[in-house]
Amino acid sequence: MAVLKKTPAIDFLDKLGGLIKSGSYKEASQAYKDFEKANPTADFMILEAVPFRVQNQIIKTVGSPTAFSIYSLRHPTWTTEIVEAFEDPAKFDAYVKKLEADVRASQPKK
Repeated sequence: MAVLKKTPAIDFLDKLGGLIKSGSYKEASQAYKDFEKANPTADFMILEAVPFRVQNQIIKTVGSPTAFSIYSLRHPTWTTEIVEAFEDPAKFDAYVKKLEADVRASQPKK
């Protein structure tokens, strides 16, 4: 079996996941900016992973995959918007916090 070599992008994705899990959204975005300067050709791989990692964290926090599905069906551009926000630490922090609140509000009524 071949062993895959860890690349800087893979290492950064681990770090990014930890920052998102801890709710450190500004720090995650700033860390990306620093990573991008040192690794300008790896940005696509990182940017593609951001929506999925945030989605997983919000589902865990809110506790309702259904609420996230409802939200995403009503807001199909959220993945593009979050990637755009990721370029600015303050904007990313505000976007993710609003996204979480909007997903909570999308929970089906019992």
